[in-house]
Amino acid sequence: MEPTPNPNDPGLEIQAPILDNKDKEKHVRLLKRGLIWIATGVIVCGLSFAIQYLLFHSGDQSLITYMYVLTSVGAVFILKGMIDIIGF
Repeated sequence: MEPTPNPNDPGLEIQAPILDNKDKEKHVRLLKRGLIWIATGVIVCGLSFAIQYLLFHSGDQSLITYMYVLTSVGAVFILKGMIDIIGF
């Protein structure tokens, strides 16, 4: 059996990279931009849901395409925002 690691052992320290001001500003800018993309995606998906919910019994089949397009665009916006926040 292996011994339990001691949390005070200096070999177990996690050293995060030191960011200078330029990197911090870039990260904050990407975080804000990512949150805006995510918020926009949520609004677009909510609009798609509202179209489906309000017009479900109307029998108008022409809005189905718009609903799926809006949902897809909203999902892409959310994914773009997550990518910006993660930093790819």
